[in-house]
Amino acid sequence: MTFPKDFIGKKILIYGFGKTGKSVHYFLNRNKINHFIWDDDLILKKKNFDKNYFKKKFDFIILSPGVDIYHHKRKNFFLSHKKKIITDLDIFFNLGKNFKYVIGVTGTNGKSSFCNLLHQILKKNKIRSQILGNFGLPVLNSKVMKNQYYIIELSSYQIDYSKSLKLDSACILNISPDHLERHGTFSDYKRIKFKIFNFLKEKKVGFYSKKISNKYSIKNCKSFKKIDNNFINKLLNLKLKINLNNFKIKNLEHRNELFLKKYNFNFINDSKSTNFDASLYAIQKFNNIFLVLGGFLKSGDRYKINKILKRKIIKIFIIGQKIKKLTVELKKQKIKFIYLENITKVINYFLLNDFKIYKKKKQDYNFLFSPGAASFDQFSNFEDRGKKFKNIVLNAFKR
Repeated sequence: MTFPKDFIGKKILIYGFGKTGKSVHYFLNRNKINHFIWDDDLILKKKNFDKNYFKKKFDFIILSPGVDIYHHKRKNFFLSHKKKIITDLDIFFNLGKNFKYVIGVTGTNGKSSFCNLLHQILKKNKIRSQILGNFGLPVLNSKVMKNQYYIIELSSYQIDYSKSLKLDSACILNISPDHLERHGTFSDYKRIKFKIFNFLKEKKVGFYSKKISNKYSIKNCKSFKKIDNNFINKLLNLKLKINLNNFKIKNLEHRNELFLKKYNFNFINDSKSTNFDASLYAIQKFNNIFLVLGGFLKSGDRYKINKILKRKIIKIFIIGQKIKKLTVELKKQKIKFIYLENITKVINYFLLNDFKIYKKKKQDYNFLFSPGAASFDQFSNFEDRGKKFKNIVLNAFKR
């Protein structure tokens, strides 16, 4: 498959019109490639929006990663077109361009922070690089440049749907149960993560954490013990002098992001924690925590807080829908919580009660928004959730 040659005159459907879908739409328009569009959450009467897509046959379906074809109401349509499904990444890698070096990064938690670390290391060594994919810029919005490293953050959805990625190196940072509502079992989720190594170019090497048991017979695949100078140089195929202790990298937006200090309170946006393991990681970083959990809970997630972490938490607020499993687990652990449905009600309650009491004390406190759940019950995505949380807090202090 090459672009645009193999797309001219073909019947093409863009499914999902969020950030990724829009980038594909504008890209195809710039290249004068006709196409249709549909999104389940949009009712738009435009010329190329086709609500009867499921009655037709397509040569290519360019799928947004947020679309779950396995549990969709038009599941049969997608499964009958499974071989026709591609992603924006497939188009990117078939532009006929020579990329200097492409690194694929996946894992359950910490992908964005690790990609950012690689980017900063390369920058410090005056090597041009760009982060694309799941957390970075949509790949078709980027300018292809020579002598540039591309760091591609890959979700399990992108790995599952993509067909023709071409990676010079790849790594799996960690794997814990996540997205099981889509993938079915932890074993299937793991299998999809390991598929990243199928995209390695011939004789290139992939790496996975030694903590992950590898039951998959994949060539050119090695384990690594920890993220250190040796591992990073192998991944980048370079020989750089790196002191990781000297890298004080500013947290990414929505990942342990300190965005407001008020009296002795720090307000922290960790909306990117879409599973409970990510929330536990955030809890470990802070003390004297007022914690907000909840959202759309994921199948297979474990909601257990050990005794050490329990001492860090002063109060837990819960928001969201379908949170019974979380509340049952917390009750079993004899952990008290307050359920207030949405973040606006939590902030209003907190300011009227806890903030008034604790702002008079001498020690510092942390209001940590780390939901540990998906955002789709009340928000478009974790970015939308994080931005709205910050706006609600900032506006509350303007009143």
